[in-house]
Amino acid sequence: METMNEEKLIKYLLQESDSEETKAVQEWISEDESNKKQFEEIQWVWNSSKVLLEKSELDENQAWQRFTDLRDKKLAIAPKQNQRFLQSNWFRAAAAITLLFISAWVYSAFLPQSGRAYFSSVELQSEATPIEVPLLDGTAITLNRNTSLSYSQMLFAKERKVILESGEAFFDVKRNEQKPFVIQSEAVQITVLGTSFHVKTTGNITEVIVVTGSVQVEIDGKKEVLRPEEKLSVNQESGEMLKTIPSNNLYNYYVSKKFQADGIPLQELVTSLNEAYDSNIEIAREELKVLAITTTLEFDSLDKNLEVLRETLNLTIIRQDGKIIIQ
Repeated sequence: METMNEEKLIKYLLQESDSEETKAVQEWISEDESNKKQFEEIQWVWNSSKVLLEKSELDENQAWQRFTDLRDKKLAIAPKQNQRFLQSNWFRAAAAITLLFISAWVYSAFLPQSGRAYFSSVELQSEATPIEVPLLDGTAITLNRNTSLSYSQMLFAKERKVILESGEAFFDVKRNEQKPFVIQSEAVQITVLGTSFHVKTTGNITEVIVVTGSVQVEIDGKKEVLRPEEKLSVNQESGEMLKTIPSNNLYNYYVSKKFQADGIPLQELVTSLNEAYDSNIEIAREELKVLAITTTLEFDSLDKNLEVLRETLNLTIIRQDGKIIIQ
C-alpha cells in the first residue's frame, strides 16, 4: 500500500485529489484501523483550522480563545489509555499542521476576501456603482454596476477560475504561466496568462476587448486569439465569432472614470451615457446622431455631463415624459 504523506491527505481533504489519489487514500484508510484513527485525528485538526480561517473576520483574541477551548476540550475527553498518542509522530505532525493553519489564519486576515478563495468559491457582486476588487493572486478586477461573478484559486488547482454570471468586468491579470487565468461566461471560455481586457455579456452575446497582452476565446471547440485593440463578439447560441476593432474607448468608462470621445458620432456617446446612468436619452434629429464630438466627460453627475454637451455642441436639451431629448 502506498505511504500517505501530508500533501496527499490535505489534497484529499480539499477535494482536489484526482481519481487515483482519492482511491489510494480511501484504500489506505480502510486497510487498517490505526490508519483510520490517524486520519480522523488529522481531519479534526484540519477542520478546526479551517473554521478559524473562514471566520477570520472575528477579533483575533476571540478566535484564539475559541481555538484553545476547542483544543482543551478535545484533550480532556480523550481516554487515558490514549495518552501515548500525545507523544506519537502523528500527533506531532497534527500539532505542526495546527500551527501551520493558525499562522495561515493570522496571515489570511490581511488577504483579499480573507483568503477564502484558497478553499472555496467566493461570490463578488456590485450594485448601483462600479467596484474595484483585488484577488488573491494579485489580479485586479473592476466590476461595472449590476455585475455578479465568482472566483476560486484553490491551492492545488491547475488554473485560476472565474465565472462571470452577469454584467461586465475589466480584468488586469497577474501573470502566472503555471496557472492560467480562466473566465467562464456561459458557453464562452476565456484563457489568459497575464493581460488586461474587458468582458461583457448582454443577452446571448459576449464581448471581449483586449487592452494589453493576448487572450484566447473558445466556444464549442472553436478558438480565436485576440491581441491589443481587438474586439471579439461571440454569439452564445450559434457559436459565431466576429473579430473587429473597437470603434471607441467608451467601454472602459467604469475603469478610467471618464467618457473619452475622440471624433465619434454623438449617438455612440449617448448610448454609453444611457448604459452608465440607466437613463433614457434620445436624439431627436438624425443629423445630430452622426455629429462628431471630441470631449472628455467625468464619470460623475449626468446633469453635469449633459450641460457640457449642451455648451460644447450648442444643443437644446429638454426633459419630457421620463425622457431626456437632445435637439
